Amino acid sequence: MNNATLAELHARIAAAINGAQRQREPGSWSPVERYLSRSRYEAERIALRRCPLAVGAAARLKSPGDWWATTVHGVPVLLCRGEEGELRAFINACRHRGAALAAEGACGTGRERFVCPYHSWTYGADGRCLGRPHESDFAHAPREQSALVPLPCVERFGLVWVVASVQSGFDWDGYFGPLGREVEALGFTAEATVAHERGLEQASNWKLLFDANLETYHFAYAHRGTIAALFHDNVVVHDRFGDHQRLVLPKRAFSALAGPPATLEAYAKAINTIYFFFPATLLLWEGDHLNGFAVTPTGVDACRVDGWLVVPQQHRSSRSPAYWQRNLDEFWTVLGEDYALAASMQAGLASGANQALCFGANEFACAAFHASVERMLTLECQAALQGEAGLPQATRA
Repeated sequence: MNNATLAELHARIAAAINGAQRQREPGSWSPVERYLSRSRYEAERIALRRCPLAVGAAARLKSPGDWWATTVHGVPVLLCRGEEGELRAFINACRHRGAALAAEGACGTGRERFVCPYHSWTYGADGRCLGRPHESDFAHAPREQSALVPLPCVERFGLVWVVASVQSGFDWDGYFGPLGREVEALGFTAEATVAHERGLEQASNWKLLFDANLETYHFAYAHRGTIAALFHDNVVVHDRFGDHQRLVLPKRAFSALAGPPATLEAYAKAINTIYFFFPATLLLWEGDHLNGFAVTPTGVDACRVDGWLVVPQQHRSSRSPAYWQRNLDEFWTVLGEDYALAASMQAGLASGANQALCFGANEFACAAFHASVERMLTLECQAALQGEAGLPQATRA
């Protein structure tokens, strides 16, 4: 975010607050079946495998030999740092009979090799098949063709991002685009670190969580005891960057500003900024840190939420641990209010009270999110018709 962007945003925020230029778009409807259909859930999960997701702190894997096994949209993933510092991701499945090389959630340090517990096929941190018992029995499957299946991965803003399907030459710079460059310009470069992590299981469809976090209409009511008094009611300055979105939420302190502040830190005291990286990663800029989360659907009415507090290098030692903990707790208290309402909505969706959920003219960012999901599903259908469905190539017959 540079000075020109700040000046342009400042004028737009001021106009929105005084009512001269409040952003609105035609109201819309979101069919209840989007949140209830099991066949749709399966289609979404497969389509999501083609899309990047923030999965954890890069600090988990900061040194050569560090590794971590996780699951991304149902695909077992093995992340490891090589001898030269390169971060790699592989499908966590032996190329012999498909057994996992490491248990889900396991992690460690100083590991240069991964040995399959089934038949002891051995792989290096670069994915190469290094050895296997009774080599002569596998002349039809040369070792150079039996490497682990790689997945696209990258480090951005102190987080590891993974695409859970095989794609060669994935364009990470193209994916993050100008919105990613803006976050980096705020100080969240490769040197940013995660100060805290948190995760939970949520009893609602994954899309309901973004319905809640892409509008501010609910602040005065759902958050009346927490953050409502800090913000101007029902005011947002919104921009689309392809399927990504940026939402600037002006605080009441903004009205005291005569013009754009000279520093980012001063500006941050007057606004919060949401950076939504489609399809399922949201980062909230709060000046000296990012609070963020990513959502993974685990069922039509359930999802996994993983969250982080990210600190840029220049602020790493300028605050006490208690300060970061307090900010983390406040963020998750507010999210807890949203998530409880989402679970309440999910429980009532099948009642028949509503055939569709209503998005007002002020909730257009939610409608934009759903339009992006629909495009994602359409692209997946087209890929399937071309024989390129979302499962990794190595798993296809």
